[in-house]
Amino acid sequence: MSGMFDINKNYWLYIAPHVYCCIKEGKALLYNTQSGANIETENSDVIELLQALHKRENLGVTFCNGKMLAEAPFSEFITEYFRKEMGGIIDVSQMPEKPIQLLPILNLQNDVDNLQMADDRCIGENVLQNLLELNVYIYNICNQNCTYCKSYYRQCLCCYSGEKDHQNHSMTLQILSSLLSQIKYSAVGKLNLLGGDIFEYPHYKELMPLLSDFKGRIHIWNHYTGFTKHRVLNDNFIYDVAIPYPLSESLLSECLLSLNSLKYKAHFYVTCTEEYGKCIEFIDKYRISAYSIHPIYTGTNFIFFEDYVCLNKEDILRSGVLFNRIFARQKMNTNHFGKLTVLANGDTYAEVNTKKLGNLQNEGLLDIINLEMHMNTAWRAVRDDVPCRDCLYQYLCPSPSAYEKIIGRINLCHVK
Repeated sequence: MSGMFDINKNYWLYIAPHVYCCIKEGKALLYNTQSGANIETENSDVIELLQALHKRENLGVTFCNGKMLAEAPFSEFITEYFRKEMGGIIDVSQMPEKPIQLLPILNLQNDVDNLQMADDRCIGENVLQNLLELNVYIYNICNQNCTYCKSYYRQCLCCYSGEKDHQNHSMTLQILSSLLSQIKYSAVGKLNLLGGDIFEYPHYKELMPLLSDFKGRIHIWNHYTGFTKHRVLNDNFIYDVAIPYPLSESLLSECLLSLNSLKYKAHFYVTCTEEYGKCIEFIDKYRISAYSIHPIYTGTNFIFFEDYVCLNKEDILRSGVLFNRIFARQKMNTNHFGKLTVLANGDTYAEVNTKKLGNLQNEGLLDIINLEMHMNTAWRAVRDDVPCRDCLYQYLCPSPSAYEKIIGRINLCHVK
């Protein structure tokens, strides 16, 4: 330490702007958002020093003398602090005026809470810019009878077959046309069209002129067996292939062959370790480059989730979370924000496991988005309940997902 500073001098200690600090109940965490390095401490003197750095008036810089920094408990902490590039020191004799460190602060101009309190502004300002992704179930009939059909789409994006005796199997062209006209000049960057067997949608051939303004943004979702029936496929679309277990390798091979020259992504839905292993084999065997593996909760396979989904402390800290992501998780749900799901009958949800926001036969898209911004059924659901709100890793963790609702747990982690 003697080469780092002189014990007879005074210093400005500063924290780097890329370092996230969280202090809760006598514990502190420093997290370098650039490298993923971290420091945890329960020492009250060190925590007091960190609190001084984060006082509004100090702007990330506080006065320290060299003798203090050279003694316990600060010496060991400062050594690690410098080694992990959390900040540094400046000789006061070389810079008598206290320097200013510009630390990042959370300040959302269009934050809902701020808009609600402002007299001259309303949530409705440019509200359509908040809609980034739209999932539209245009047809809900399928004859595959997948084992967990009703579970897939409630946990992750997937095709879905409605009840056989349920009305409104097919979205009318009137609803679909109205919906597409409302998002024509919006920020929607991804339009997912789903159903049971979407290729059997009665108006499938009439979709082309309706979708002409959304070239490059349209994703067609379907069960892999639906691609094996000599379908007419379009290179303007991106195809998302649903692959649940058990599967037919011959039909999957035929599906992949039919999509060989097109843009596609394979989605495997697995419920156990054995299915996960087979999934990896298929990916390697058929050299699938674009794919996702989605764990599915069945009600009896939580051990599988504990092994493959639930996070531990090491998983969280090595995930490489950027500062803007940490800020985002404090105000919005990064899994659900900006997404709406519309069922074939027009019922619309921010997340399918939450309260219905309205029906497109009766409400416009702007009204539905405004309602979600007020009600917060999903878009702004953050980790602010016990035990997450008392945890140092509260905003390093991913936002709450559909899994928590389906499983009935506040979080999916092993952190105590």
